[in-house]
Amino acid sequence: MRQPKARLNDVIPLDKAEDGKTRVALMLDQLTSIPEVGDILHAAGHNFEITDVSKQQTRSCLMGWPLKGLGSIGVAVNGDERALRTFVKQSPQPKVSWTSKDTLGWAFTDEDLPVFQHLNTGWNADPNVPNPHVEIEDRDLLVAFAPNRYKFRRYESVQDITLRFRDCSRYRVTTVNDHGWYGRQCRFSSLAPAWGEFYEITGNTRDGLDTTPWVEAAGNGDRHFHFYFRDEALEVKACDWEVAPPPPMI
Repeated sequence: MRQPKARLNDVIPLDKAEDGKTRVALMLDQLTSIPEVGDILHAAGHNFEITDVSKQQTRSCLMGWPLKGLGSIGVAVNGDERALRTFVKQSPQPKVSWTSKDTLGWAFTDEDLPVFQHLNTGWNADPNVPNPHVEIEDRDLLVAFAPNRYKFRRYESVQDITLRFRDCSRYRVTTVNDHGWYGRQCRFSSLAPAWGEFYEITGNTRDGLDTTPWVEAAGNGDRHFHFYFRDEALEVKACDWEVAPPPPMI
């Protein structure tokens, strides 16, 4: 497995450590994994032990987007601020890597960072009791659920929203809920932009990291669709999708 890496955006001086060592904070984004205290970070031809990690923004910084400031994660190291600042100024896309102190279970690479396309614009499932119902119809998968009438008032009189996944080859309903997603029990925790939404995911979806068995269907579609409901998550491999009824006009 390749070493995890990230882009270095900024170097910020910190107060000296109790032993007098110089400390700096490195602002990172485009991470392919999450560093831990004790990992050895490699930058500017030097090795630095990571002494602290701020993970408050990990949900968005792993997306591969050019995020800065609050979109970054900060790690503290004991090291030479000048050498690191020179490294940032002289490199148009300064990259750092690190060696994990423990066995790294998995990490994304630059080539297969998943990309999430948000699909449910103007509608969503009920945040409390969506009660999703799954049914096979020939080569299609139908998924019906209660709409979010609180946020999308034009759905007040709509009983159910039904998604039709065309040419579905397989699907599964996992036990990932909001607690599991925020607790990083889902393989897309810290990767998907937000919980409770409907996405198409491209790139390496790492299906084997969830052991929930798939239900085989008669179609041949292989696009990956993913919907986070209140108490479960739906994964579908299909050719295409549509919503019925279409979102009502305002």
